[in-house]
Amino acid sequence: MTCDFAALTNLDPADPDAAQRLLEQCTATLTDPTLWIWAIVFTVVCAAVGALIGKYKNAVARDALLGAALGPIGWAISLLLPARKPLAKCIACGKPVDAGDKHCRHCGATLSPSPAAVRGRG
Repeated sequence: MTCDFAALTNLDPADPDAAQRLLEQCTATLTDPTLWIWAIVFTVVCAAVGALIGKYKNAVARDALLGAALGPIGWAISLLLPARKPLAKCIACGKPVDAGDKHCRHCGATLSPSPAAVRGRG
């Protein structure tokens, strides 16, 4: 007897021993260590691919979690989400601001452009 829907539909309701055997077979299938090893390996691989996608979008944790939770569907969602801007610190108040901002959104101080932005203009 196998643990599938065909076995369930062919189950004789008058035979409690058959139902017990099917339950034992399904329990043995679900507690098989090989199944759990494959599930864990699949989750880790999906998280790693999500982290690689997130590395290029500056959102490693977000995309790794999406990959681990949703698998390949999470990868597609990660690819469709916008990239995060790199963060910098305001020299006046020390709070995080986006790297491309000209003024701090917390204290209003004028932010100096990053060296990469200055090199890109020349």
